[in-house]
Amino acid sequence: MSPIEARLRERHAIVHSLLDQGHGIREIARELQMGGNTVRRAARAETPEQMLNGRHQPRPSRLDPFKPHLGRRWAKGHTNGIHLHTELKGPGYRRSYQIISDCLRPHRRRRVRVVGPAPPGVQQVITV
Repeated sequence: MSPIEARLRERHAIVHSLLDQGHGIREIARELQMGGNTVRRAARAETPEQMLNGRHQPRPSRLDPFKPHLGRRWAKGHTNGIHLHTELKGPGYRRSYQIISDCLRPHRRRRVRVVGPAPPGVQQVITV
C-alpha cells in the first residue's frame, strides 16, 4: 500500500466516524485542518476505494502495445534506446524517443555494472 493510499484510507475512516457522531463538514474540516472539498469528497465516498481514482492511478500509455517487444529486445541484450526507437517506427510507433528512454530507465538502473580496478594513484606510480 502506497503512502497516498494509506492516507486516503485513514482520512476516509476519520471523516466518516465524525459524520456518524453528528459533526458537520465545515466543523470536520476545521478540526482536521483539511479543505472543505477534501472532507466532502471523503464524505461522499462510501468506501475508501472510491477515493482512489484519478491522477493516483496508473494511466494507459501509448507505448503499452510496444512494451512486450521492448522487453524481449532488452532481454536479448539490445539496450540502445535510439536503435529500439528506430525499430519501433516500423510497426507503427509514432511517438518520441524520450518516452522510450523513460520506459527503459528502470531497466538501466537494475543492470549490474562491472567496474574494473581503479587505475594506480600518483603516489603508486612515483614509488615504482
